[in-house]
Amino acid sequence: MKEPLQKEIETYQRNLPNLLSEEGKFVLICGTKIEGLFSTYEDALQAGYTKCGLGPFLVKKIQAIEPINFFTRDLMLPCHT
Repeated sequence: MKEPLQKEIETYQRNLPNLLSEEGKFVLICGTKIEGLFSTYEDALQAGYTKCGLGPFLVKKIQAIEPINFFTRDLMLPCHT
């Protein structure tokens, strides 16, 4: 079973070399189709609902270097049982 949005992420990665000329913009991907490039996340999200409805779609900022974020559940908080 594929992960949610796996098809869209693979489409982004496959097209990234061509998308880098628009670095900093947001790409809208529905399935394996690039639906458009947008200056803001909000514009891309709105277009996503218009073009893709409630089906899966990806809005992704075009970046040559992907930032790495670390999250942890180990907060050293006492356990309330």
